[in-house]
Amino acid sequence: MYGRTLFIFEFIMITIRHAAIDEKRKTYEWLCLSDTAAMHMGKPDFPENPIPTWQEFQNDFEDFYYQQESLHLGSVMIIEKDGNEIGATCYACFHLHHHMAELDIWLKSKAYCGKGYGTEALKELINYLNSSLDTTQFIIRPSEKNIGAIKSYQKAGFRKIENKEEAINQYLLEKYLDNYGSGDYGMNSTAVLTLVLED
Repeated sequence: MYGRTLFIFEFIMITIRHAAIDEKRKTYEWLCLSDTAAMHMGKPDFPENPIPTWQEFQNDFEDFYYQQESLHLGSVMIIEKDGNEIGATCYACFHLHHHMAELDIWLKSKAYCGKGYGTEALKELINYLNSSLDTTQFIIRPSEKNIGAIKSYQKAGFRKIENKEEAINQYLLEKYLDNYGSGDYGMNSTAVLTLVLED
């Protein structure tokens, strides 16, 4: 019997759903109090982006992110794998030009990192926004030091932009540039990645 090569494919079943207002606290805990928090915020690696308190998180993620009537402004969404909650992703549109969205994502445990779940969740989010809100241009802004996140986003189709200021001016409405233009880590330390869906 001749030798044969066996190919094993793992299909990642990722779904996303809008988070309800009573799920706000747990999305905060996943972002700020889990073992993944130090991968993107707080000392020692990210002192420019300190871990927010619960009150600071509530100020940043206003209630509209968790309300059905505000989906055109933005939303936090729960990521599930095989029915189990593994993290959250979100989008915001209120501060951008038409047909654009800024994305973010966080997993609730390191046990879920490095498995492609985040990449698949972003693909699901992009497909949802394109079909539901006719969104065609996307931006995501991790730390320049978060190489793993950048690679994950590139696998989802994002392209790293060298001229950051030009991209920011293209996406953000002028009245929001002062508050949001520099990103979470400052202009020099924030990576800018964009994705444009072709017709």
